Amino acid sequence: MSNERATGSEPTSTAGDASRAGTRRFDRIRGFLHGFLTNRKGLAGTVLLGTIVFISVAAPLIAPYDPEAYGVGPALAPPSVSHLFGTDDLGRDVLSRFLYGGRISLLVGVTSGVVATIAATLIGVPAGYYRGRIGRWITTAIDMSLVFPPFVLVVVFAAYAGSSVWNIILILSLLSWPIPARTIKAKTLSVRENDFVESTEALGASDARIMRQEVLPNILPVVFANGILQMVYTILMEAAVGFLGLGDTARISWGTMLYFAQKQAALSSGGWWWMVLPGFGIALAAFSFILVGSALDEVLNPRLQRRTWGDD
Repeated sequence: MSNERATGSEPTSTAGDASRAGTRRFDRIRGFLHGFLTNRKGLAGTVLLGTIVFISVAAPLIAPYDPEAYGVGPALAPPSVSHLFGTDDLGRDVLSRFLYGGRISLLVGVTSGVVATIAATLIGVPAGYYRGRIGRWITTAIDMSLVFPPFVLVVVFAAYAGSSVWNIILILSLLSWPIPARTIKAKTLSVRENDFVESTEALGASDARIMRQEVLPNILPVVFANGILQMVYTILMEAAVGFLGLGDTARISWGTMLYFAQKQAALSSGGWWWMVLPGFGIALAAFSFILVGSALDEVLNPRLQRRTWGDD
């Protein structure tokens, strides 16, 4: 009789455990969001980044002119009521091109940064976890990849592989992972020496399970921080490639806007507004990502005692 009651209570106990686990997970997420949004840098970065994303996505709705339409105003017309940021050498509205250009710059930067961070994590965690020959081989591969100057390789590959947007994303993703991989490896080495990892090993857990369930959750702050920095890096790299004319000049991006402006000698012709707006957009996007990354670092790593803006 007592055995039947015990057996019948197992589903209820299991359901209760699952419910409590779900509640704890929800509380952690809520606590993270509260900590992030009450962090001044996190809030400022989110607002700036959200504004940039919004105006880029909503460009067809808010752009005053067709970005490819010629002669909507006089060539190199200075900022005015009808053209808030002037026109380029073909009479195209600079503000409209800026709004549309944010799409490509953010697409390339975010996608390349995410892919590079995932690759760095998949390589850096085993490099720090495994001892002996396997760890040395992976570390040697990372060190050899660091020898080659990434910007030079990006320029060479973009020149020979083609300048389509997806080629640029692929090139930046393949060349941006070594530095974050080395950082993630160093953090993994530190976590690897903790008692809970050795205890899990002693219980017979597989290496894959230990890396996934014990090591990875403890290095997530480093992974997220490096992911944000990679997005900053790839946005700037895309702008540099576009500025050199090696990007997809058939698509509007902030980098290609700078390329055409310098090609037509905008500054010497007095058309400073043609270069200022895309340059400002690149700097503001990078700054907003840095703010978000710094806030994530503080919220996810409570041992950091950093002072936020305005604190005494």
